[in-house]
This record gives sequence, C-alpha cells and structure tokens, in this order.
Amino acid sequence: MLLPEWMIDEYDIDPPVTLAKGRSSNYLTKSIRNMRSVICEDLQTERFARQAGLLQRLKPGIKLLAMILLILAASLCRQISFLLLLWLVTLVFMRMSRLPVWVLQKRIWGFIPLITLLFTLPMTLNVFVDGTPLVTLYQSARADNWLGITWPTVLFVSQEGVLAVTFLFLRVGNSLSLGVILVMTTPVADIFNSLRLLRIPPLFIMIIEMTYRYIIVLLSVSMEMFEARRLRTVGDIPAKWQRAQIGSSIASLFARSMTLAEEVYQAMCARGYTGEITANQPCEFPRLDLMAQI
Repeated sequence: MLLPEWMIDEYDIDPPVTLAKGRSSNYLTKSIRNMRSVICEDLQTERFARQAGLLQRLKPGIKLLAMILLILAASLCRQISFLLLLWLVTLVFMRMSRLPVWVLQKRIWGFIPLITLLFTLPMTLNVFVDGTPLVTLYQSARADNWLGITWPTVLFVSQEGVLAVTFLFLRVGNSLSLGVILVMTTPVADIFNSLRLLRIPPLFIMIIEMTYRYIIVLLSVSMEMFEARRLRTVGDIPAKWQRAQIGSSIASLFARSMTLAEEVYQAMCARGYTGEITANQPCEFPRLDLMAQI
C-alpha cells in the first residue's frame, strides 16, 4: 500500500509564533500554573505530615498546645539569646521531622519577617526611639521641620531602636517557623480535630474545615475550566474578551459552587448529620506524648 503524496512531500513549515512573555493571551497559562502550584504544595504538605519523623509521631493536640506556648514565649521574651536559641530549636525540629530545612528557611525568613524588618527600619532612628547613639546620620545647628515632623539637631540610629527592631524581626520569624512546623508535621484533619482542646465551638471548626476543603475543590474546578478554555483559544485575545471570559468564569464557578454546596449538605444529611460533629479519634497519650507535654 502506497502512501499519498501529501504525506511524503516535504514542506517548508514556519515554526509557530510564540507570544512574548507578559502578553495578554498568556493569562490562562499563568493562572493554570499558579493554581497547579497551590494544589501541589497542599499535596506535598500532606506527604510531609505523614512521614516517619519525630513530631509526626506526637499527638496533634500536644503539638498544638506546645506550639502555642512557644509562640507566646517568643512574643513575651525580652532576651535575644532566648530567641536565637528558639530558632536553633526550630531547625532541630525540622531536621528530625525530615523536612526540607533550607527550603523552609528561605520561605519563612525571606518574606514576612523581611518585610517586617524593612517597614520597621525607621524605628531605629532617634526620632521614634530615643536612646544611646549608635551611628550618627545627620547633624545641624537648628531643628528642621520636614513632612510635618520636627527633626532634632542630631539624627542618629539609637541602640534601643536597633534592639526593638531586632526583637520584632526574631519574634515574627520564630512564630512563623513554629506555625509552619505545626502545619508541615500534622495532617489538616488532625489540626482541625485538635482545635477542640481550645474549647472552640464545633460548628466554627466545621466551617473552617469545609472552607479549606472547598478552596481545594474550587481550585481543581477552576483549573479544569481554564485548561478547557486554553485548548479552545487560538492566537491572541483582546483585553475586552479577556474581561468577558473572566466574568463568565466567575459566574460559572459561583453557580457550580452553589450546586456543590447543596449536594454536600444532602450527602451529609443522608449519612446521619444532625448539626453536631463527632470525632472518632481516641484521646490517648503514649509515652512520647507525655514526655513532650512535660
């Protein structure tokens, strides 16, 4: 059997034209990539929480209470040495729990604590926190009025201001590290169950848990919608059409979420839901949990 000529002949086919980065038609790809990364991070967090590490073997309630006490200690502490020691303890916890220490340290200290440090740097000046001069920045014969602030004749970085900013930076970083350790070593369902130890109403816990699960479900639905739209899109899209597509996607997602909420509620009622949440997890405290509590 001979092949037809159009399958044998060679043609000079130009390569497809790729749009420049940041063009309007790439918003679908960027949205899909961001939603996929969020779902992958959630799955990776659950995988780390089910590893055979030190903190993974502790009861969720013990971990929750311990992390809350450590965060309170970091917030009330007035010694930098204790905050540095607490940071080293978090590193040991991450290592013994088989977590990616370097990756987590970059994510923790490279965002919220760094932004906090940048926003509080003016507090090191003697205009806000007066004290012992550390570095003199400006000196004048008379006081100047600028931006509605009466500036002193000598502008310097005070030692007390530097200590206050350092305390805030270390407190924010350590508190965030302890929260990340709790989330990375405990399944989400167990965290919600352990909130009962804080005497939080079960209805409020159920709302938080369903909100979290709805976020993941709606992300999956949104990703499917955007992938289907990307497969049906050829070439560049005008900005007017993009706004129309985003509006229709929001309306469609809202309608699907309402339908899903009704189906979930009917399924809960069919399984005996009466408005009260019950937990099947027994309240046992092995030897390792008792040692951690002490």
